[in-house]
Amino acid sequence: MVSLRRLLEWAKFLLLFVLLTLLLYQVIGFLAEYTEPTKRYRTPTGRAVKVFAPFGVPEQTTLAQEWKERLFLFYWIGE
Repeated sequence: MVSLRRLLEWAKFLLLFVLLTLLLYQVIGFLAEYTEPTKRYRTPTGRAVKVFAPFGVPEQTTLAQEWKERLFLFYWIGE
C-alpha cells in the first residue's frame, strides 16, 4: 500500500516538473521570437543579392512546361 506521504511527494514532484517544463517552453519561445529577423522577406541592401528568383517568366510558361523543366533539372542535377 502506498502511504499518503509518498503520494504527496510524487504529486509535488510531478507538479514541479510540469511547471518547470512550461517555464522552459516559454523561455525557448521567447528566445526564438527574439532572434528571428524582423523583416524576413525585405529586399537585401548593399552588396547582398536575393537568391531566390523564379525560373523564367511565369506569364510565358505554362504549368506543363514548368513541370517538364523541373523534372529535367531533377534528373540532370539530381536534386
